[in-house]
Amino acid sequence: MAEEKEPEQIDAYMGTMELYQKIYDFLLYIYPILAQFPKFEKFALQTQIKTAIFEMLKDVISFKKTGTKSHIYAADVELQQIKTLIRLSYDLQYKAISKHRYEVISRHTRAIGGTMNGVIEAVKTGTWKPDK
Repeated sequence: MAEEKEPEQIDAYMGTMELYQKIYDFLLYIYPILAQFPKFEKFALQTQIKTAIFEMLKDVISFKKTGTKSHIYAADVELQQIKTLIRLSYDLQYKAISKHRYEVISRHTRAIGGTMNGVIEAVKTGTWKPDK
């Protein structure tokens, strides 16, 4: 008689900590780049990008602490906003966002998105269990 296997549980701590670490690594990479934005963007585009990254980080932490699904979805929305703002910066041809930097930033956001999508999928299928 074949044994039924339970769906593999996503470890809440490791899944969200991996996501947290990827966001933090991205923040370390992009922070000095944002400082090179034109001065007139200091309180506009530059601030919006920083705020979106910090909000995404806060949502991941809130999701880990509370297990509330809306936090992980909010983090995903922030990621989409970050991608749009970075693309706008590149399209506006700001020197701080060279083609090489844009490609590296894109790799970071794809890695974050892949991990986040894995957590979201686990939440949808019920295989993700919050910390207890």
